[in-house]
Amino acid sequence: MRILLTALLFGSFVFCTPATSHAIGDPDVRARITNIRRSSAEDEERMMGTIMVESEETNAKLDKANLIITAKTLILREQDGKRVRATFEDFKMGQLIEAQFVDGPTVMIYPLQVAAAEIVILNNVKEE
Repeated sequence: MRILLTALLFGSFVFCTPATSHAIGDPDVRARITNIRRSSAEDEERMMGTIMVESEETNAKLDKANLIITAKTLILREQDGKRVRATFEDFKMGQLIEAQFVDGPTVMIYPLQVAAAEIVILNNVKEE
C-alpha cells in the first residue's frame, strides 16, 4: 500500500508522453548550450553525457531542455555548408545547436529531459 501511494504521488508530478521524430531539417529545438556533462566511464554504455540547452527565441515551443546523448545519437556539425560527423567532445559552451528527439516516452518535467536522435552544431561559439 505504501509503495502504491508513493507511486501515485510521484506520478502526479512526473508525466510521460511520447516524443515525436521529425523529418531531417525540422528540429524539435534550436538553442544554445549552457551546460555540458560527460558521463563517467561506468555509465557510458547507457549514455555518453548530457547537454543543457536554452532557446533565445521568445516564441520558442521549448525554452530549456536537457538532451541525453547516447551511442545512438547522431552528432553532426556544419562545416563549409555541409554537415559532417562530430563527437561529444566537439560540444562547447555557447554553441548554437539544433536537435531532434528520439521516438518514445519523454519525461515531462522542467526542464524537459529527452534523448536526442540527432544534434547538429550550427556554430562554434556564441556570436556577440
